[in-house]
Amino acid sequence: MGAGGALRLWSARARAGRLAVAVVVVVLLVVPSACFLVQAVSPRLFGQGGAWFTWSNVVQAVHDGLGHAMLDTLAVSLAAALVAVTAAAGLAVVAERTTAVGRRLFVLGLWAVLLCPSYLIAVGWEEVVLRSGLLGAAGLWSAGVQHTVMGPVGVAVILAFKGTPFAYFALAPSLAAVGGDLEHAVRVHGGGRLAMVRTIGPVLLPAVLSGFVIVFAESVGDFGVASTIAASAHFPIATYVLYESISTFPANFGVAAVVGWALVASVGGALAVQSALMRGRSFAVVSGRSRPAKPRQLHLRGQLAAVGFAGAFFLLALGVPLLGVVSSSFLVPFRGLHLSSFTLANYRGLLGVQGLAGPVRFSAEMGLVCGLSTLVLGAVLARALVGARRGVATRLLDVTLLVAVALPGVVFAAGYIFAYDLPVVTNLGIALYGTVPLLGMAYVANAVPQSTRILLGPFAQVQESLLNAARVHGAGAARAWRRGVLPLLARPLVWAGLLAFAALFLELPISELLAPPGVVPVSVAILRVLGKADIGLGTALSVVAVAFTLAVVGVVLGLFRLLAPPGWRRWQYGDDRAGRGGGGGGGTTNDDVTGEAPASARRAA
Repeated sequence: MGAGGALRLWSARARAGRLAVAVVVVVLLVVPSACFLVQAVSPRLFGQGGAWFTWSNVVQAVHDGLGHAMLDTLAVSLAAALVAVTAAAGLAVVAERTTAVGRRLFVLGLWAVLLCPSYLIAVGWEEVVLRSGLLGAAGLWSAGVQHTVMGPVGVAVILAFKGTPFAYFALAPSLAAVGGDLEHAVRVHGGGRLAMVRTIGPVLLPAVLSGFVIVFAESVGDFGVASTIAASAHFPIATYVLYESISTFPANFGVAAVVGWALVASVGGALAVQSALMRGRSFAVVSGRSRPAKPRQLHLRGQLAAVGFAGAFFLLALGVPLLGVVSSSFLVPFRGLHLSSFTLANYRGLLGVQGLAGPVRFSAEMGLVCGLSTLVLGAVLARALVGARRGVATRLLDVTLLVAVALPGVVFAAGYIFAYDLPVVTNLGIALYGTVPLLGMAYVANAVPQSTRILLGPFAQVQESLLNAARVHGAGAARAWRRGVLPLLARPLVWAGLLAFAALFLELPISELLAPPGVVPVSVAILRVLGKADIGLGTALSVVAVAFTLAVVGVVLGLFRLLAPPGWRRWQYGDDRAGRGGGGGGGTTNDDVTGEAPASARRAA
């Protein structure tokens, strides 16, 4: 086959690949979301009313306080995103650019924060600050503390704690990818710390904006905090207004769809700001000659500051709420803090629950399969979003992904019910409703937007020259990616995959609505135990589920650290001499002298 034939074949395969990705996105995201959102103006289309087109649902939603709820939602979500990005940036700098004691444990701590559902964190804080909680039992209860936590400030702070891992996993790999060359150049020209920030900061803009947008979108669509602290404080949040519309009898899906449109519009505004800031700029800094930066040596004062900052974050984000949850699983109610108050009855009771291993095994299997599927699809979509050709289709893909993030899980599950239980679908022989495959599809669709956002920063920093160099040396497109680029992205890919597994293992709204008969995911099992008014047994099961997921994450990260090649474990490029040339970027390699292609590209060939 000649060069022209090979080029035509490659172009045909590329078009087929783009078409396949478009079909997957439409089936997983567009169709279910559209089936739900269209009911805002056309309830008769799905048998939810008599009008083919009406504005009555919009009028009723405004009358029910949608405007007030959206203002509250935007305020706490913006505050949560700013706090989360700031905290994540501080943690990333300490972990990636210093020699702080215990910095390698930050990732496990963030995974623990991530693994705790937002409703569990909120319940933990309630168990601590209420008069009947731990502070009251210890004689330390304060009305001011309770009012602060059980109000808008508490909602925003808890959402920020919950969103910090998303921002960190988007920012940390990009911060690690900015090699020592830039820092060395700033120091050579006499620049100080401020000049270093001005130089490196703009390069990290894609990762910072990605972290901000995903935390904002997650906060806008969060239901756990809205249904606990916000509901108890009579602080209206849009997702709770949406839930009330669905939970009424009969359910008002039209008003819920209007609220869904409002949530989508708010995230669309954030996306528009992100696109405006990134338009016309290039952030590619990762090449075959990049060198890792040298961590800054911290002395006693620096160690105390770094450890104090990280310790305060993890204490407030994880320690205090877990203390509240764990105490309710170990303590006998209404006995105070005495030695006789502690009991293992709740954990012994778990051993007597028949079939408890079944939900854990099922959720683990679904988390593994759907997590891997989410990782592959998220990587493909992230690559498409940062590609050189950013046309109308790419922008529509970006908006679609954020629409999915903004929709709460309960709404997303309702969209799958409407989409795949239609007569037109069943008449085609597609019997997906009430099956495990449909549950898996909803899991993947729910996790793909987050995975794509997390991978967006690292993919944006990989220079196109790596692929071009590998292709010039004779490697095909697949081999160039597999051998020349993917090893450089190993760390963020592992993080994104584990994130998908953790989120899917404890996912609740989709599991509750789409789990087939006879199948009980672990989150549904927890809900059923709590529904029997057995708070102690329910919190004990929650502790066991979180501990299991954290153990899986720890094992995978440990195996990756032990078994993966050195170049996969860190952002390290070129040959080994580049790494030994010094973190400051002063060393030279054979590639620098001869002008040959990067070593990673030659190995790919």
